Amino acid sequence: MGTSVRSAFVRLVRGVDDGGNDGTDGLPLVVGAAVVRDGRVLSAQRSGPAAAAGRWELPGGKVEPGETPEAALERELTEELRLNITRVGWLDGASPITTGDGRRLQLRVAVVRAREGDPQLTEHTATGWLPPESLGVVDWLEADRPFLPQLARVVAILGPMRGIFFSEEAARSVAARLRTGGYDAEVLRERLSGEDDDEDHPWAVVSDAPELVLDTLVDEFDGWLDVEEEPVAPVIPLRLPKAPKRPGGQPG
Repeated sequence: MGTSVRSAFVRLVRGVDDGGNDGTDGLPLVVGAAVVRDGRVLSAQRSGPAAAAGRWELPGGKVEPGETPEAALERELTEELRLNITRVGWLDGASPITTGDGRRLQLRVAVVRAREGDPQLTEHTATGWLPPESLGVVDWLEADRPFLPQLARVVAILGPMRGIFFSEEAARSVAARLRTGGYDAEVLRERLSGEDDDEDHPWAVVSDAPELVLDTLVDEFDGWLDVEEEPVAPVIPLRLPKAPKRPGGQPG
């Protein structure tokens, strides 16, 4: 992941005012959670009301009076799916919602990570994990749809990364630190192309942590990131005339 991708992540995941329960237009605020794990996003199928039953949403709910948006996210995900979450950031923009009785609300969506465990159904009919390219295959509620293109880019950016380390101890220490921070992390024995089975192979930590987080730990434990360098555009030389131009624009 190169500099331009890192910059895109900073642009896509921005902050939102956590000081109240109103949206940017003064409308009551509803928060949705894009739970990201292993390069996929969690979708939840509604069980009701009748107009929404069977359709899919980013789980969440209304921010209560005196409650911050982040606190509402944590409460709703605990109540609906028994998930403990860590917020990564908020997607840009807001989406209008009109309830069945005509009330106008505003939806904001946060990118979050589940600290541990799998979603448990308490209010929804089903859940599913969708990769970025498959976000359009389910029947989303209208309010969630405007966030999908941006969400697909963020999920791709937050996909699994690999840190490579010379010792198992360093790899397991990094994995433990990542898990403490709420990220998934797996330690694998790395094998480089062309090496024999009896070679002293390095160790890999595969994690859904952002590049900035893993890069800091890689530096601390003397490892390196296994990333593809972004292609550099070729420099095209200027075509110069073979002889100086005479007055009138013609070469001599």
